[in-house]
Amino acid sequence: MNTDRFKSIALGIETYKKLRELSDNCFPMPISMAKTTTFIVNKAYDAWTTNSKAQTDYNPYPDLKL
Repeated sequence: MNTDRFKSIALGIETYKKLRELSDNCFPMPISMAKTTTFIVNKAYDAWTTNSKAQTDYNPYPDLKL
């Protein structure tokens, strides 16, 4: 794997199962888990940037101040 272009992450088993189900069933044809993740992250990022990068429901730590 080209580590300049790709990075891996660890997912909890329940999250992995949900991602697998989305990849297999959510789109007109099955797509890879990587493409499903890219699609979902891009949707969340677009919503966040459209909202002037304000904290949203996507933020798992709403009280964290950086």
